[in-house]
Amino acid sequence: MRRWLLLTMLSLLVWSGCDLLGSDEEDADRLVTVGVVVGNGGNFSDQNGSLTFYNPVTGQTSTLALNAFVQSLTLHKGRVYVALNTFSVGQVAVVDVAAQQLAGRIEGLPIPRYVAFASDQKAYVTNMVFGGNGLVFAVDPSNRTIVADSIEVGPFPEGIVVHEGRVYVANYGSLGAGRTISVLDAATDRVIGTLEPGCDGPKAVFVDDEDELVVVCQGKTVYNEDYSAVIERTNGQVVFMNPQTGAVVARLTFEVQLGSVNGTQVAYYAPTAEELYVISGSNRQIFRIDTDANALAATFTLPEVSDLAGLSAIAYDAAQRRIYVARLAAGPNGAPDYTAAGAVIILDRDGRQLGRFTVGPAPSHIELVQETR
Repeated sequence: MRRWLLLTMLSLLVWSGCDLLGSDEEDADRLVTVGVVVGNGGNFSDQNGSLTFYNPVTGQTSTLALNAFVQSLTLHKGRVYVALNTFSVGQVAVVDVAAQQLAGRIEGLPIPRYVAFASDQKAYVTNMVFGGNGLVFAVDPSNRTIVADSIEVGPFPEGIVVHEGRVYVANYGSLGAGRTISVLDAATDRVIGTLEPGCDGPKAVFVDDEDELVVVCQGKTVYNEDYSAVIERTNGQVVFMNPQTGAVVARLTFEVQLGSVNGTQVAYYAPTAEELYVISGSNRQIFRIDTDANALAATFTLPEVSDLAGLSAIAYDAAQRRIYVARLAAGPNGAPDYTAAGAVIILDRDGRQLGRFTVGPAPSHIELVQETR
């Protein structure tokens, strides 16, 4: 009898996966989303961009005015770096997330678009230049200074990512006419190569868990001479590349153009889920892509509603399995209203709405504040 009891207890321990002593899952660190930061572009002519801080536990929001157009957000070490465009010279605002206060500015940037960190002491900022090739500036975020001469890349650079000593810059081009990725050496801050993903309008770049370069291409639009009619339009693609050789590993082609309705955040990569979320703003569509399988996993279309228009930003909370998607206010004819308050819609993984909260005019970017507990 005693032997039978001992064998039974050993069997229970095996089947329970050590639950009787405390499971590995309970002991493992857990990622928790403690806040959502929404950049609100605002109406450019009013220079009334702002940040909305949302608490997912209490549902409360607060606002920080930044008095410029908010293009993008990058979170790093408890601070959010906000690319701001003004009537004259652009800048990157440094905001303390916990205090929800401005901590300083990196000034002297032409038209900043996106920021990527190489280290705590070095980050890169893409900058648009009208009538010529774009520029990348290396900056020191600790003392908020530009640390190197500008680096010339392709026209209208947008998304940027740093990986294994190299910097990859998506050259979007005018109206999506760009077709290249500039490669920089982070040690010398020089261009060392160009990759060709074979798609129009590279807008965002990420590096996935398989160390593949993921390029989100919006597609291009060509107008006639007086811009009164479209004469050519290509659709969006997501391309997976070997970042060292430039070889294309996989390609996903869509039947619509990708992108935000106000030219801002087109995609969000959730590394813990190995998923990429991409929007087609004018079509109100969300695409979930499995970056492990390099395959389209799901498509959602948000319904038409009388007070909201299009999609303008997205983020995925893998910890709580929630999708956050920003929408602009709708004007009387249903077109986007860049002067009225927008909203962020909260969805579950199947695209069902769980809630919403109000943000500032023309929301442009969403980032998640997360902690490991």
